[in-house]
Parts: sequence; C-alpha cells; structure tokens
Amino acid sequence: MKVIAVMNQKGGTGKTTSAINIAGELARRGRRVLLMDMDTQGNATSNLELTEVPEATLSDVIMGKGATVDQVICATSTPRLDVIRGGRVLAPALAHMQELRFGRDTVLRRLMGQIPGEYEFVFIDCSPSLESLFNINVLMAVEYVLIPIKVDKNSIEGYDEMLQTIREVRESGNPEIRALGIFMTAVESGSSMDRELIENLPRMLPDLAFHTYIRKNIDVKKAPLALQPVCDFAPRCAASADYAALTDEILTRMEVMG
Repeated sequence: MKVIAVMNQKGGTGKTTSAINIAGELARRGRRVLLMDMDTQGNATSNLELTEVPEATLSDVIMGKGATVDQVICATSTPRLDVIRGGRVLAPALAHMQELRFGRDTVLRRLMGQIPGEYEFVFIDCSPSLESLFNINVLMAVEYVLIPIKVDKNSIEGYDEMLQTIREVRESGNPEIRALGIFMTAVESGSSMDRELIENLPRMLPDLAFHTYIRKNIDVKKAPLALQPVCDFAPRCAASADYAALTDEILTRMEVMG
C-alpha cells in the first residue's frame, strides 16, 4: 500500500482537484484507492458522490469512541474509489488531538495499520497550512508527498519551503517520507510565463519535476459539479489525458524510488 499526501502550503494550487483526479484515474485502471480528506473544508468529500455513508467518522476513531478506520470508509459512485470524510466532522478530532499531552503528532500514523489491505493506494488531501496539526500528522504518516504548483510567484516560491519541511520531518520522526515530485496545474500554454516555466522547471529540479503538466480546462471545473473525477466525466478532454499521463509518471517514479 502506497500512502501519498497531496500537499502545498499555498492555497489554490489544485491539491484537491489533483488528489481526486489521480485517485480516479488509478481506480479507472482497476486499482483500489482510498482518498482521505484531512482538510476541514472537506472539498474532496463534497466533490464526489458518496453512496454509502456510515454514521461513524474519523473523529470517532481518533477520539476512541469504539470505531475503527475500516468502519468510517465511504463508498463512492466511482468504482474502486472510496473516501474517508473530511470537513466539519473533523473538528472534534482536532480539538481532542490538541489536548493530548503526548503523541499528538503521530495519531494518524498509529491508525494507518487499520486501513484494509485491499487498498493499493491511499491519497491524503491536505489543507494549505504546514503548521496545522492535521498536516503535521499527515507528514508523520506518509511515504510520499506530491506537490502541485500553479504558475504564479507565490506558488513557485512556496515549493522550496515545502521541500525543506519534508527534510525536517525526515530527520525528526519519519525517515520514510520523500518528495514524490512537483507538477504544474491550470497551465495556459498560450501564456509566455507558463511556457517559460514548462521549459525551465525540469532543468531547475531534474529529480523532482514531472514532465507532465495539467492544462487549464473547463471540464476540470465541471467534473466536481457532477461529483465525478474528470476521467469519468469527460474521458476525452485534455485534462483527462494530462492526469492519465501524470499518473503514468507517478507510477514509474514510485517503482524507481521503491
């Protein structure tokens, strides 16, 4: 089971969109995927159609109310893609974790063993804040961090801080964590700035930058309204092709990294 956080401390970089669409592409290929929504905004939860919603939530698991992780997993209308809900249901868990005297940073890591072994991939959608207790827990629990960026000054500058955070976490408590890679979202190929970054990013970060980038496409915005990954909503659109190519790169890189 590969556990991957989709994270960037900058907002608006396409984290949730990418988590859903990479997970959806893997599910389309017949892989079993679990998407954990660890964002209190809960957009990964609200952007998919949940067909089975248990009463228990991840908060109940974290607070020791008798539920286990397998009991809070929601089925979706996308075959082989399941979700653990985020959003407001996480608020009690956050309050509980903040009151813990010891081990507040590793609550999630201690729960990962409860995830059923049928899942080949677990994607964790994160909030845009490196300092949040949820994100610290995520970083202590995952093997890989996938970093989406947009072609703007703040997003481009932010990836370096993200990489530094990964290095610090590796040294301080999770030696298994690695940056899986950086990719660009909402790219406008007609923009000179976007074209420049497309050309330069692989040279700037040869071991991290993915060659695939996600083109700006209206179907990416329409798919959440239909509560589907874009590969199901518009399988022939540019964004579907881009996320499929990015998924190929991700799988190849994970094989190389081990």
